[in-house]
Amino acid sequence: MAKALGTDDSITTCDCCGKSNLKHTVIIELDDGEIVHYGSVCATRNTGKASKVINAEIRAHHEAQRVAAAREYRASPEYLAERARFAERDEVARETGVRMVGSVAMEFVREAAAAADEACRIIAKKYSLNVWEIRA
Repeated sequence: MAKALGTDDSITTCDCCGKSNLKHTVIIELDDGEIVHYGSVCATRNTGKASKVINAEIRAHHEAQRVAAAREYRASPEYLAERARFAERDEVARETGVRMVGSVAMEFVREAAAAADEACRIIAKKYSLNVWEIRA
């Protein structure tokens, strides 16, 4: 059964009826795996689903993408190295009795944090998400 995956405002022509200048199209994965872009009306007509069901499928797909991206990010070597660097910073503070704050603390983790940020950006792009959605 066809499944709604999301919306796309960069493609504004319906693959079904050819209507153009739409605000957005609905990305539909057909039974055979083909991806098509339908206008809202064609999406409901060709899938036999109400717009509420299509919107629920889109939300569910988006959440599944977000969860997968967050899992991939948290397993990345860059994220793990950043966490290790933060732990090292905290251990130094425990050993010395001097808590690092502000720019000193950030300088201590800057390189690892920058690498983790870049990994997060790459993963977010792969899943068509915003960075903040992965870190939430």
